[in-house]
Amino acid sequence: MDLLAGELFAVTAEKGLKKTKNRLMKTLVSSMLAGVYIGIGYIAYLKTLSVSDGDYASLIGASLFPLGLTLVLVAGAELFTGNCMDVAMAFFAKKITFPALVKNWALVFVGNFLGSFLLAFVYGEGLGFTKTLLAENILAPVVLSKISSSPLQMIVSGMFCNIMVCLGVWLANSTKNNASKAILLWVPITVFVFLGLQHSVANMFLLSAGLLAGINTFGQMLVNLLFVGLGNIIGGALFVGGSYTYLNRN
Repeated sequence: MDLLAGELFAVTAEKGLKKTKNRLMKTLVSSMLAGVYIGIGYIAYLKTLSVSDGDYASLIGASLFPLGLTLVLVAGAELFTGNCMDVAMAFFAKKITFPALVKNWALVFVGNFLGSFLLAFVYGEGLGFTKTLLAENILAPVVLSKISSSPLQMIVSGMFCNIMVCLGVWLANSTKNNASKAILLWVPITVFVFLGLQHSVANMFLLSAGLLAGINTFGQMLVNLLFVGLGNIIGGALFVGGSYTYLNRN
């Protein structure tokens, strides 16, 4: 059954409320899983770049990345960028307090990072994936493209990225059919990756791999995650969450 816009808003806000009511460890483990899932999508993207070149390789890789978000929504996990929308909607609907919103965002952000770093270490170092990408000159250019942006560019890129992500999640939430969810997610997520927009959780995996490979410093990673995360909040919470709260407030 597909939901109408007003029903979809109510369901999404209720979902945001439930996320703030979960036990701390449940939220942490769930968000770690999301970090791993998004990292798996990024591995598929990087692997595509390593076996082919040109814009077609980037497009094919971008079309594989949505696997990560599909796993988050269908298997179930808490992703910071998605929570920017639904937990914000719960706040705008006056279902939760501002401290509850900030607590959820902060905990999920940390959990996403832990999961991303764990995957970068176990998969990248354990299987030699990072060294292979270094030897093929794939990892360094992608990492440097993220950390060389100015703070304003990071914020704007993060904003547009999460507009696409949250619109994808918003569309996927409109149906209970898992195949339909995957299809509705695929196009907006593929577009943001192909355009090179910055996603804070995807960057957690990428820059963790870069850190372990000696490409970037921890400070550079922290600066990127903070500014991109801020952009993700603006795009997800204010643009998408705020707009659809206003349109469906009655």
